Amino acid sequence: MGVAWTEDQQKVIDLRNRNILVSAAAGSGKTAVLVERIVTMVTDKKHPVDIDELLIVTFTKAAAGEMRERIAKALDNKAAENPMDVHLERQLTLVHNAQITTIDSFCQYVIRNHFHAIGLDPGFRVADEGELKLLKRDVAEQLIEDCYEKKEEAFLKFIECYASGKNDQGIEDLIFGLYNFSMSYPWPEKWLQQCKKAYEIESAEEFLQSDWLKKLTDNLKRQLKDIEEKTEEALRIVRAEDGPYMYEDALCQDQAMIRKIRQADNYRDYAQAFAAMGKYARLSTKKDEAVSENKKEQVKAIREQVKKSLKGLQEQYFFGDLESVISDMQESREVMGVLIDLACEFTERYAQKKREKNVVDFSDLEHFALDILVEDKEGEAVPTQTAKDLAEHYEEILIDEYQDSNLVQELILTSISKKCLGKYNIFMVGDVKQSIYRFRLARPELFMEKYDTYPVTDNICQRIDLHKNFRSRSQVLVSVNYIFEQIMARYLGNIQYDADAALYPGADFPEKQNEVDDFTNTEMLLVDLDTLDEVVEDVEENARELEARAIGNRILEIVGKEEVLDKSTGIYRKARYGDIVILLRTISGWADSFARVLESQGIPAYTGSQTGYFSTVEIQTILAFLKIADNPRQEIPMAAVLKSPIGGLDARELAAIKSANPDMPFYECCRLYAAETAEEDNDHSFLKEKLKKFFEILDHFRMLVPYTPMHELLWQVLEITGYGDYAAAMPGGEQRTANLKMLVEKAMTYETTSYRGLFNFIRYIENLQKYNVDYGEASTVGEQEDTVRIMSIHKSKGLEFPIVFAGGMGKTFNQQDSRSRVLLHPELGIGCDYIDPVLRVKSPTLLKKTIQRETINENLGEELRVLYVAFTRAKEKLIMTGAVTRIADKIKKWSQICRREEEKLSFTELSGASAYLDWVMPALMRHKSARELLEAYGFTNNPAHELYQKEAYFSIRVCPVKELVTREAAHQMAIKVSKEELLERGHRMLSEEQLEALNMHMDPLYPYEQDADIHGKITVSELKKYSQSMDNLLSMGEEEFSIYEEPDIVPFIPRFMQQKTEVPGAVRGTAYHKLLEELDFAAASSGKKLDEQIERLLEEGKMTGEEIDLIDKRKMVRFANSVLGKRMAKAEQKGNLYREQQFVLGVPASEIRALSGRLPGQYHNPACDMPGDNEEIVLIQGIIDAFFYEDEAIILVDYKTDYVPDDHAEILVDKYKIQLDCYARALERMTRKKVKEKILYSFWMQKGIRIK
Repeated sequence: MGVAWTEDQQKVIDLRNRNILVSAAAGSGKTAVLVERIVTMVTDKKHPVDIDELLIVTFTKAAAGEMRERIAKALDNKAAENPMDVHLERQLTLVHNAQITTIDSFCQYVIRNHFHAIGLDPGFRVADEGELKLLKRDVAEQLIEDCYEKKEEAFLKFIECYASGKNDQGIEDLIFGLYNFSMSYPWPEKWLQQCKKAYEIESAEEFLQSDWLKKLTDNLKRQLKDIEEKTEEALRIVRAEDGPYMYEDALCQDQAMIRKIRQADNYRDYAQAFAAMGKYARLSTKKDEAVSENKKEQVKAIREQVKKSLKGLQEQYFFGDLESVISDMQESREVMGVLIDLACEFTERYAQKKREKNVVDFSDLEHFALDILVEDKEGEAVPTQTAKDLAEHYEEILIDEYQDSNLVQELILTSISKKCLGKYNIFMVGDVKQSIYRFRLARPELFMEKYDTYPVTDNICQRIDLHKNFRSRSQVLVSVNYIFEQIMARYLGNIQYDADAALYPGADFPEKQNEVDDFTNTEMLLVDLDTLDEVVEDVEENARELEARAIGNRILEIVGKEEVLDKSTGIYRKARYGDIVILLRTISGWADSFARVLESQGIPAYTGSQTGYFSTVEIQTILAFLKIADNPRQEIPMAAVLKSPIGGLDARELAAIKSANPDMPFYECCRLYAAETAEEDNDHSFLKEKLKKFFEILDHFRMLVPYTPMHELLWQVLEITGYGDYAAAMPGGEQRTANLKMLVEKAMTYETTSYRGLFNFIRYIENLQKYNVDYGEASTVGEQEDTVRIMSIHKSKGLEFPIVFAGGMGKTFNQQDSRSRVLLHPELGIGCDYIDPVLRVKSPTLLKKTIQRETINENLGEELRVLYVAFTRAKEKLIMTGAVTRIADKIKKWSQICRREEEKLSFTELSGASAYLDWVMPALMRHKSARELLEAYGFTNNPAHELYQKEAYFSIRVCPVKELVTREAAHQMAIKVSKEELLERGHRMLSEEQLEALNMHMDPLYPYEQDADIHGKITVSELKKYSQSMDNLLSMGEEEFSIYEEPDIVPFIPRFMQQKTEVPGAVRGTAYHKLLEELDFAAASSGKKLDEQIERLLEEGKMTGEEIDLIDKRKMVRFANSVLGKRMAKAEQKGNLYREQQFVLGVPASEIRALSGRLPGQYHNPACDMPGDNEEIVLIQGIIDAFFYEDEAIILVDYKTDYVPDDHAEILVDKYKIQLDCYARALERMTRKKVKEKILYSFWMQKGIRIK
């Protein structure tokens, strides 16, 4: 029985002789329909075509292979039904050589057959990625070196403005970025020259006519519309029953002001309108008990949002008069001209270098094919004769995943269509909602241009929509529609998610017996981190583990208990681990944490690691051996190999070798030691023999290097040194062996490049490490095993899973590319800062700010589409998870966002999102399932959930930290028992006298016990811990002392529980201290000024975006404006402020005990009272956050970010008094000045605390 195609699917299969765009929703069976169309065309009785007369372009080689296999199978089935059909027999022969291919492979096919048209050597090869990295670096370094030699003024000014650090890597990266971006255009140099013209402004009128300014004004119009709608929302509340009617006049004035601004037509008009805004009207203070206080607060909050939004627009785009804005652009013309010229010169030199080596990259494949097929005649792309010949041959061009095409690919495929012959034969299929390759410079706008212009009715250019989803349960689809109808719009996501874009159920899921309905509900699992910072400062990293723990708990509730439909049998069975996938936006830093936690819960997990290969000990060891085989005078690799199993030496032996000849280089030390006459000292003789054997092996391989292929050399190193067998015997030996085999494979790949020899192989590998071309560890676990799979959302595209966890939804979006020094945009060009190298001032140009906002919007649109891909992978169950801090504030914010009556959330709110939860949770706040959540957090009067009552299936659950760690904490506490209890349990048969004797034997008195734990050198933090640990012991009592700890038996202990006392390693505290070390206190009195300093630190690489995200900027501004902050600013201006001052202080051991309060009376041991108590000097080292002088006296300052419950300042004083006493003592000894004040500044309490 044949497949029952839907009406729209049948249209896709049957329609001919036209351009067709198929907008195929997720799970709509587009691949099956595409295969059926191809087979139908080939087997058409009236107008049959040969399979090799079709060009079928797919996105990946795997997809092309699958497509070829499906077509061959379908043709084989047809031939079985018609064994005498000669045409079908011919197709079965042709299918194996048919053009079912990727765009890169097709381009290579064109070049191989027409290489003479562009003068290319037919023996060219596609270069390895590592080889291309080296080639690029070589070319760029030489280019910059040549420019330095010329000493041209413009170039030196450019270097002064954009070079940073001790080398020119930043300049090289700018060139590479511009080069890579330009290559997504058909004619890169033309695009680069157009970008240069944007800075060649001669007049205000010319500036106002700039194309990029239209983007700015379009963005302004959208945001001003939203701001006015906010004001209207406030007016609705004011005019409601028991609303604050007395605020209406002020709000009407606000509305009139906003409407006046919205009347502006161009940048100059907007600037004038914002300048004329004036002051806001005061809200009436009239009191009326009939007015709802809650509504008054709502109106005030909305009005503050409106004010903040208007102020933000003014600061973003109208930061100076028109003349200064234009002047900044004009002043930037010269340096941008240099950058563009460098990119053009690099393009030429890089192309020449590749020609010399007869290699091409993937970008070359497209551009060479374009040169063969298209001519640029006065800006118009005209097909060449070669293109026309190919157009005659191909009956139809079928393009899969069309939404991921770029401009070059579009021109290539259009040029070989029958358009030049007056016919239409391009078939395009894709889904713009799944366009998630913006980082590869895909242009979903190409899809949308046709989507908007192709009618759905019969036409030579026609659109067909496939709405039905044959993958997922209706509960999943309704949930996805419910969310995306609110958050995906044309202005963010590239498509209006409406009835045409929605998903409709097409899959048939049999009813379950005794079905409990709520399992199929879509779930939102929020991990509440509010109590996490009470335990640890490293919130972000531990948040991942806790979220993984919550997911693991849910998996354990599902596997073996809930049922899923077995695809092969068509009946329900119990869920397995292999039915489950955890999808993450990025796997770097996440996947390994998740896998580790799941495995600690007994859940098998698989993740295809993409990083970490070069950092494994086995790879590091072999690379070190190769380095000394090339040049043994490299001391660090030599010491590493000698200390490895290959050399077999320990640290003591290495020290003995060096101390024998301390003034000689290490290599000569080793050689001389090995050659010395043997002495009677057995240790010396044994060491000498080890060195002799080692150098015999090393010398053997140094002889092999010149004439042995790299892969063969590696095999011999592993075999002769025995390191291959040693690695296999290590823990994780299978993985280590796979990694070493992968290194051999990389050596074989290297041998196919234009580089030769061991020296270049080492350089090749070092550059791969340096520039982050990591291959990931070799895989030893099968993806098809019964394991929970953890993968990136990008990798999951095109796949389906019964149960999907969309994890990490609380993770902040990565907007790094909008913070770069130079921003690039396909339509707007290049945006830079205005930099004055003489005055050392910098500010972003208006063009850069416009590109920045557009880049952020486009990134957010991409994130929306990525989220859509994640959700639509689920067949039966979707579970969304995310970790949240300050959850009550977040719920309040989310519920306020969706008070609006319109179905779609506003552009301003959508574009202000910082994580997936900021989109999904406001949408869920409108659903009835959110009522319980809102009530639990005290928002019963919020109307959000009443505005949107569509039928959907959700359950929302908040999971507190304590719920996730209680069992582990209890287990950890369970190993803390008294010595007596252990003896009793282990030796029940002994008499009391025997037990007592055994106890005395196991725990004898040591006369210097009180000094045993005093180290020769300690940190101030350790000193503080000594005191705190004794306080803890006193509060516990003797019976609870821990006599041994075996952390290995604990199946899972979150990292924050293992490291909760390691305050110096806490990420948030470190971030605050790094900023405070660099902060100009006088210039941090406002959020804007602080942001300027932060941007500078980011650009200089002194801080990262992740560190900045951990800092509460409001608290930092309040600190700068506090009395203490102003005192420090004043001292800084006078040069009297000192920060991050290191010290080492010598103190007698007896004073250490006095300082730390060790061994109080009830634990005093008289046996330890020795004559002349230990006065050995102990070194205390530490770093003082800050101190400054006032009137010749010192004020000591220490910053703390600790959580302080209920503002109990005494907790901080008790915790850190010893630390500050020690700092004060060190300062007084160093400076011979008196410390007048010791101040702890608590960022949690936002105040300074004086310590006496």
